[in-house]
Amino acid sequence: MTATSLSPEHRDFYERFQSFWAAPSGARVAELIAPHATIHFTGAGTFSGADYVNVMQGMLDAMVGLKVTPLDCAGDGDRLYIFWETSAVIAGSTRTYKGVDRFRIADGMAIEEHVIFDSAHLQA
Repeated sequence: MTATSLSPEHRDFYERFQSFWAAPSGARVAELIAPHATIHFTGAGTFSGADYVNVMQGMLDAMVGLKVTPLDCAGDGDRLYIFWETSAVIAGSTRTYKGVDRFRIADGMAIEEHVIFDSAHLQA
């Protein structure tokens, strides 16, 4: 996706989001998410940006072949919405589902994130 209608801050964040998912790791969460951020994650609850490092690494370790592909994005003020598709092996079969992350951005970092998707896809 070409992020032509985004503000420079949104465009930069979206490019870093794409880079993150090209080579994800728990440690790289800190490239996008401020430690004091509040994360609301479907099925996993609410936690801090600092805790997200370990949560993300746990997801990457548990979900074989986890791949997130950013598909589209839109920005409005301090909000950035990224639409994505995920695939991973869950309970022995490959599952693919779509969702959206809604970020609140300040000084180039997410200070709030809502990860929204149908968590039924994660059930065994």
